[in-house]
Amino acid sequence: MPKLLIAVVHAQDAGQLVEALRGADMRVTEVLSRGGFLQARNAMLYIGVENDEVDEAMHLIEENCKSHTESVTAEPMGVFGEGNWMPAEVTHGGATVFVVPLDEIRRI
Repeated sequence: MPKLLIAVVHAQDAGQLVEALRGADMRVTEVLSRGGFLQARNAMLYIGVENDEVDEAMHLIEENCKSHTESVTAEPMGVFGEGNWMPAEVTHGGATVFVVPLDEIRRI
């Protein structure tokens, strides 16, 4: 059964991942987006694969998507400075991948 992989990756990693996927003869569509805590630039990659290609695609995603640390302005959490301060560095990135079963893939 074919699968649709929807990978949300950091924009910084998207180019090299798309090249790696295409180098493995996988078709991929890239859509730029923003989201998450930092409103970071992301890319949504739509990858249609056969069931036996899922492991290879996931391996390429793991190889090409790394976590990133970014400095942010520290702000108080709570009311008027009471409570804890948010961290000055935040780790984000990597990839979130949704694996969706498909009835079929039609290439027209």
